[in-house]
Amino acid sequence: MNENTPLITAGNKKKTPSSWYAIFPMFLVAFSGGALIAPHVQFYTEIFCTIYYKTHHNADDNLIPFKDCAIPPVQKMVSKAQAAIMFLTYASTLLGAGFYGRLSDRKGRSLIVRISTIGSLLYVSCDLLTAKYHDTIGIALLFVGPLIRGIMAGEGVLMAAVQAYIADCTSADARTVIFARLMASLFIGSAVGPFVSSQILKHTGSLVNVFYVAFIVDIINVLYTVFIMPESSQFINQPAAAQQESDTHKRPLGLCSHINIFSALKILFKDRPAHLTRYALPCIALADFLLALVKRPPILLYAMLKFKWTAYEGSLYYTCTSLMKLMMMIGILPLLSKLFKRKCPKAQAPTAADQEKIVNSSTLFDIWMVRIGIGMDAVCLALAGLASNVVLFTTAGMLQSVSMLAQPSIRGLLTTCVKPNQLGELLGAVAILDSIAMMIAHLGINFIYYSSVLTMPNLTFFVCAFIAGCSCLAAFMVRQRTTRIDDTLEEGSLIIDADRDSAESSSSTLACPATQHLVKARE
Repeated sequence: MNENTPLITAGNKKKTPSSWYAIFPMFLVAFSGGALIAPHVQFYTEIFCTIYYKTHHNADDNLIPFKDCAIPPVQKMVSKAQAAIMFLTYASTLLGAGFYGRLSDRKGRSLIVRISTIGSLLYVSCDLLTAKYHDTIGIALLFVGPLIRGIMAGEGVLMAAVQAYIADCTSADARTVIFARLMASLFIGSAVGPFVSSQILKHTGSLVNVFYVAFIVDIINVLYTVFIMPESSQFINQPAAAQQESDTHKRPLGLCSHINIFSALKILFKDRPAHLTRYALPCIALADFLLALVKRPPILLYAMLKFKWTAYEGSLYYTCTSLMKLMMMIGILPLLSKLFKRKCPKAQAPTAADQEKIVNSSTLFDIWMVRIGIGMDAVCLALAGLASNVVLFTTAGMLQSVSMLAQPSIRGLLTTCVKPNQLGELLGAVAILDSIAMMIAHLGINFIYYSSVLTMPNLTFFVCAFIAGCSCLAAFMVRQRTTRIDDTLEEGSLIIDADRDSAESSSSTLACPATQHLVKARE
């Protein structure tokens, strides 16, 4: 077996896993989440607008028009609340990301997906109860729901598990296109969800009805993942003895490694990728980390302040941008991939050299898609900050869809950097970085917007453009191993690293306080 062969064979009598089994629930996740993006912002605005006017003006909440809520003091309160909610979500996700990554390698990807969909259902339930009864029960559930969502395999862990599921079912040279299908399903859901919510708001005028729709969709998703979705990982079906034998090369984790959530990041520096330079994997992770920092700028809050948008206009905006991103995933990226791979040798029975050329060609394609996509993201974020009217602002959002070329290519590069039985661990480490990035983003970006909303509210977009530029620079540091000089230099560094690791391994056990205690007890 090599990285060019699918990890699932066709001889299994059970339901044969396919990437489509993982793509469908992600469509439902995107539909539910997309339907709630704009209603969430308006919901938070209405709640904190009521609190503001009751506190400062003793006004009746039934007499406050929504246009009077689009003021800087209320936006400050909403920005702080969103930062707290996102911090709870991603901090709790961070705590379990490494554990869930290792668990998916041992117990399967489907288990993680089931846990995550149940957590999403509980999260929406908390929002629904708050939307319907916030006058009675208060707003505490707004902060409890995100905490539950993160603990039960949050968004980053779910995406990592789904990507590992797809990698189990596909060959290395086909993964970028399959990941593009995954992203396309997310954009379809992100386009249909806001459109449905905008129509519900237009005809009923009630935010609660949107939460009901999301609740029903999440119930369907839970039932699907529990009763229909098969397991993908080949290592789950191995006998216990075979699994134990396959894991004998792994160093057992100590107590400190289990406690230290950042110990999962060691995999980024453990092995040299087969087709990339020595430090390509850390550079990919750095580019993805910086890109995650600018994933969610306060677009709706800014548009509500500058252009007087409501949830209706916000939903239409997200529908249009999601359709553009969908076109990039199902049209432009597969076309570029097909044109690029026409240069690869084709034979009835390709040799090992031919397969090596195919993988190298696919890797080079992914590298350039990452560079182009992140570069466009930086440019469009700067254009959004410079936009003086709705047309320019919306155009910048449409052009930003080109940045989606980077997402499946990053995942395609990551899955070729490690062995198949380490995919869950690697993607778990990436989920940790994504969670850290999202926490920093929502605390930092919201703080910048909170601090500059009175004087320069578009400052946030310029900061995001600078960070995206740094991410693009990291992407340009990812290179293929193309010369023997690279191999010689890296082999020398590997020998030095191996000597250093062997020296450190003998002292690492004594570095852990728990181990020191055991050694003293034995003495």
